[in-house]
Amino acid sequence: MIFNPGVRVVEKKQLLPDLFHLKFEGESLASRAVPANFVQIKVSKGLDPIFRRPMSIHYADGKTFEMVFRTVGRGTHILSQAEIDQEFDCIGPLGNSFKLPEDGERAVMVAGGVGFPPLYFFSRFLVEKHNFPKENILFLLGMKTVSEKPMADDLLKLDIPLEFSTDDGSFGFHGFVTDLFEAHYAKKLRHEKIRIYSCGPNAMMRRLGQIALSFKVPCQLSLEGAMPCGVGTCLGCAVKMRGRNDYYRVCQEGPVFDAEEVEL
Repeated sequence: MIFNPGVRVVEKKQLLPDLFHLKFEGESLASRAVPANFVQIKVSKGLDPIFRRPMSIHYADGKTFEMVFRTVGRGTHILSQAEIDQEFDCIGPLGNSFKLPEDGERAVMVAGGVGFPPLYFFSRFLVEKHNFPKENILFLLGMKTVSEKPMADDLLKLDIPLEFSTDDGSFGFHGFVTDLFEAHYAKKLRHEKIRIYSCGPNAMMRRLGQIALSFKVPCQLSLEGAMPCGVGTCLGCAVKMRGRNDYYRVCQEGPVFDAEEVEL
């Protein structure tokens, strides 16, 4: 964990009315970040709001790091108003990362909505750092409707197998992204050696975890949750261990867990 008191905004894009992409200059953080890591960012200079906001790292290249976020409350709204050259205080990188695919495995990324950043980062990490074949990645992204497609702009540039689902059927597969995964599994993936990676709403990952366990397929989930402190003190992000009367702290033991480890 590193305190980064002056990360500077160097690029800002508005992808949707409520979806923003920020790039920060901050080498001490960016040089250590790996997929599924997150930061705790202080969105204002004063004490209002008092708590930092946890943000997944969308990508890091050693000198800069990026985040994609939806405005859902006051803190994220303040962050969405950031200006170029504005500085923020960040703690990070925090959290663990994904296990690498084993030899011969296909990496299947299953993302729900704005859960895609850790999986985008991981896909690039596999290709750029580990020479993982692009064709051995399958990225499935679930959205509510076709109007959310701009969130996938960076994904489309990766040139990896990418498919979409929409809840209303306005683009791609009609249904949930978990249904899209099951359709792929029924047709082909059940004959391949695969490993699943996922991030998104808890209900989606709960269902995906159930599917993975029933098919006996290794599956890792990058969890999200309320993280007022981000350092394991407040227990606001606790998630129940599967089969035990105890809890993990998402910010300390996670955010990545094997599907068989947690109950969502």
